[in-house]
Parts: sequence; structure tokens; C-alpha cells
Amino acid sequence: MTQHHDGTGDDLLRHVDTWVFDLDNTLYPAACNLFAQVDRRMTAFIAEAFDLPPTEARALQKQYFRSHGTTLRGLMTEHGVDPTRFLNYVHDIDVSCLPPSPGLDRALAALPGRK
Repeated sequence: MTQHHDGTGDDLLRHVDTWVFDLDNTLYPAACNLFAQVDRRMTAFIAEAFDLPPTEARALQKQYFRSHGTTLRGLMTEHGVDPTRFLNYVHDIDVSCLPPSPGLDRALAALPGRK
């Protein structure tokens, strides 16, 4: 089957119905250190959830990251942690360092499908 394109490039993406973005320093400046905030929040979540001192919580966080691929996967597998609760907690960070980016806003809004 031959695909026909209108030459604009827009038709090349029409078939995509869901977009997933890895946000770790991809869509925002790394200099903002947003992931460092998320990392600290992961440690705090574990410390609170399991009544651990921060150093032990950090060690557990990194252990789960190494053994399960992500801290969240480890928490879900080993403790049945609700992923929504975890993600909401760890992403409650200060984003005031992010400059407005109207061009990025327009580009993302123009993508078809869910984002």
C-alpha cells in the first residue's frame, strides 16, 4: 500500500493518537534542576510512607531504581504503592524557574491525539 502525503508534513503525524514525553530535561532547561526537586520529593515520600530517616529512604529509593528500573516500579512491586499518589506527590515542585515558551506551547497543542 502506498501512502500519499500532502507535502506539509502534517499528515505524517495524523495516525498518532497518544504522545508520551520523557520530561527529564527534555522540554525544559536542565539548568532549572527540576529533576533534583523530584528526586528529593521521592526520598521524602519514601521517608514519610515507611517512617524512615532520610538517609535510609534515599538508599531504598536508589535500590529500587537499580533493581526495578524505576523507583516507582519498586514501590509498586514491593509495597503496592499507588502510582497516582506517588506521582502527584513527587511532581509537586516549584516550576517558577521555567520561562514562558509560547512556541513550545503552540507546537504541543498542534500535535494530534492525547498528550
